[in-house]
Amino acid sequence: MVEIMKIRLITGTCYIAVLLVFYLLKIFVSDLFFDALIYAFALIGTFEMTRAMGERITRAEKIAVFAFAAVCLPACALAEEFAGLGVEAAAICFFALAVALLSLLVARHDETTPENLGVAFLSAVYPTLLLVLLSLANHIGAEETGRLAEFAFNSDLAILFIFVISPFADSLAYVFGRFLKGKFPKKMAPVVSPNKTVIGGIGGLVGGAVGAAILYFAYNAVAGSFAQMYLWLPVYLLIGLLAAAATEFGDLVESCIKRKVDIKDMGKLMPGHGGILDRIDGTQFAAVVVYLSFIIIHAIA
Repeated sequence: MVEIMKIRLITGTCYIAVLLVFYLLKIFVSDLFFDALIYAFALIGTFEMTRAMGERITRAEKIAVFAFAAVCLPACALAEEFAGLGVEAAAICFFALAVALLSLLVARHDETTPENLGVAFLSAVYPTLLLVLLSLANHIGAEETGRLAEFAFNSDLAILFIFVISPFADSLAYVFGRFLKGKFPKKMAPVVSPNKTVIGGIGGLVGGAVGAAILYFAYNAVAGSFAQMYLWLPVYLLIGLLAAAATEFGDLVESCIKRKVDIKDMGKLMPGHGGILDRIDGTQFAAVVVYLSFIIIHAIA
């Protein structure tokens, strides 16, 4: 047990170091550097996902899904960086994928079924299409001026929200679940993930709020402003709670997928953690919440 925890700690530290390096490159050089990291997540995650699906997806469908992963993230990132058309680029890529997959019903009718087409679409959405939203979050408010610029409510903060809230939610969920499950044993999703408890889920929400509060004071001390704290601190806390809930939902989705295909981990790239998808399962869904929250804030602020 001690050896496993040591391996997890080393792997987790390396993961954080990689995130930090690419985040600094994003801040001081270009947003596209962090897109490169997201691109790696998408390619590796797609490999893990299609491998986990095994014979549930055909070789031709795997090629189509890999082509989508290879093209969609760069197209989205570059279109958003230089023209603000990342959403449109991603939509075109997904439409092309849909046409390609549906064409296999005709071109490879004997081996293609509605069931494995569904698996192929799932393998494209999870992780690539979810990570598209992470890439879009990486470009929010790059040219923002005025009120939001004063509070540095931009892509730098969005990425921090995603990669700070998720670990805090996971950590507090583990602590609450580990030490309070004796008093509060009710399971959150007993069929999908028997080890997750309701009290652990509450701990995750507490972790999200704590992480958001720490982020508010730390980030504004460096890049933002403490003016109108009565307004912006509650906004941070709300986003933290929503991102934490999304993180927990992402964990359950991953657990459900692994249970359906009867595997323990999606990969072995990160010893002690599993694969890339095992590490970013909740992060992907937190990215969706953070991106949509920032879009709404930019629309009304």
